[in-house]
Amino acid sequence: MLSTYAPLFPLFALASYFFVALGLFALRARWVGIAVDAEVASRPASKLLGRYLRHYMMWVLGPWERVLVRWRITPNALTLSSFVVACASGICFSFGHFGAGGWFYLLTGILDILDGRIARATGKVTKGGAFYDSVMDRYAELVVFAGLAVFYRGSWGLYVVLLALIGSIMVSYTRARGEALGVEVNIGTMQRPERLFYLGLVSSMAPIVETFLGHGSLPPFVPVIVALGLLGMSANVTAVRRISHTLDRLDGRAQAENARPEVIETPIVPLRSRPQQPHRAAK
Repeated sequence: MLSTYAPLFPLFALASYFFVALGLFALRARWVGIAVDAEVASRPASKLLGRYLRHYMMWVLGPWERVLVRWRITPNALTLSSFVVACASGICFSFGHFGAGGWFYLLTGILDILDGRIARATGKVTKGGAFYDSVMDRYAELVVFAGLAVFYRGSWGLYVVLLALIGSIMVSYTRARGEALGVEVNIGTMQRPERLFYLGLVSSMAPIVETFLGHGSLPPFVPVIVALGLLGMSANVTAVRRISHTLDRLDGRAQAENARPEVIETPIVPLRSRPQQPHRAAK
């Protein structure tokens, strides 16, 4: 029996680290007060990932952030590391190692958080860095979902993966395209932090459920299928909402411009002064 559960020990160890840290954070919040992160407090609250959990994550990551700043690790290096870890996650998923794949996916999100925070902490925020980060984030999502698609290619789980992939890409694209047109598109529930957190957490814990309960006639790792289905539906709903929101703003702007009265400017012709008669010389 010990050999059956031995592969789960690393998963329990990693989970214990974060659960113990969450308990310590709760005790600190009770006795001293919540460790409020200024950046989290300044941003809109997430419906699926509340401020409490986000303050907790920043509190847990704080020591690592300070170490990276001390070591002068650049934001672009962290962005590239996030993509490399995402590739490792996709490979693990494709071979059915969902515990490792889930934790690697969570680490992808952690590195993605840290690259922006370190850029702001060290004064290295640039438009080029923001562009590089956004592009690599899209690549990271694609390789992770590609790994899931490879694993589920022989079952109907593949269609659930594709639904989640389409929703994830369209959520990001509709925001980027809308903001490029001058529309603020920060609406919806299933944005990238939520996708990373919930899919990574469920995937990392799925082997424990699989070992104890199995999957019956369903595809393997049933919690992941359920998470992908919910992610796919909510992400596509978010994308549709963003499309509607952007169209409403653009149409309203166009109507306002068309309703504006047309002002015909009359060219101003300067008055010419009457030519003066030459003075006659006195006789």
